Amino acid sequence: MTKRFRSPTDTPLHVALTSGHTAVIPPEGIDLPQVFQREAIARGALLAEGATDEDKTQVLNRALVVRETMQAMIAGGDKDDFTGDGKPNLMRLKSKAGFSVSREEADAVFAELTKQE
Repeated sequence: MTKRFRSPTDTPLHVALTSGHTAVIPPEGIDLPQVFQREAIARGALLAEGATDEDKTQVLNRALVVRETMQAMIAGGDKDDFTGDGKPNLMRLKSKAGFSVSREEADAVFAELTKQE
C-alpha cells in the first residue's frame, strides 16, 4: 500500500534500505511504497497533506517498532540475536525491524527492557 510522503524541508530526503533499495522524497511529496515507509518516518519524512486519520494511525512509530522487535528477540532466545557480550546484534535487529538502528538507540532500548524484567 502506498502513501504520500514529503520531505520536512526544502531539501529532498534520501531513504536507503538495508536491502539496497533507495528512494528520494521531494518536498512536494511522492507516493511511497510500503517497503520504504518505516525508514522514511525514521528519517523524518511527513505524511503529505490530504492524508486521512486512518493513514496517520497506520504509520509506525520508530521507537515502538524498535522496542517491539527487541522484545521479540529477547523472548525468542535465539543466541544469534545477541553478541558475545550480551548486546543486541545490530544486523539482526536491523533486519527484523526493517530499518537501520544505531548502537546507541539499541543499547538504550535494551537497557530499558532488561531493567524492567
